[in-house]
Amino acid sequence: MRRTSHSGWLRTGSCCLAASMAALVTLVVACGGDNDGPAATSVVTPTAPQAPGGGPGTITVISSSPLNGQNGRLILITASPGAGGPPVAEACVQIRSDGFTVPATTMTDKKADQAPCGSGAAKTTFPEGTYTITAGVYAPPAQAAEKEVKLDVKVAGNVTVQIDGKALSR
Repeated sequence: MRRTSHSGWLRTGSCCLAASMAALVTLVVACGGDNDGPAATSVVTPTAPQAPGGGPGTITVISSSPLNGQNGRLILITASPGAGGPPVAEACVQIRSDGFTVPATTMTDKKADQAPCGSGAAKTTFPEGTYTITAGVYAPPAQAAEKEVKLDVKVAGNVTVQIDGKALSR
């Protein structure tokens, strides 16, 4: 039985990982809260080294802090151009437990004629720029969010966002 070595692959992967980690820049984006609690905070991190000038990219919600008291509801996350306008992308996740943590979810194209949380949409590639991310908890069939947080994200290549579950908890 012939044994193959993956050490070349591991060395290459380790170099890429080390270069990626060295190039990551972490921004803390604070968003004003209401009088009921602290301001929502989210971490935005590029997922790959960026060439000078950035470029288009995706927005992926990588996780959240735990959402408490919202079991059975939905979290709808939308992205709108920073200058205003309707959402151009969305992500929708059903909250399945108390203390729920949002799993990694990449934002997908929002179709004007489709209800939120539709299926089959393509991953959104955002032009470079600033986008407002809104995460809201809904109890279907409600049309208004029970709790909501907003934050601005600068896209200059692929970025990840972490949602503040405490601000969305009951």
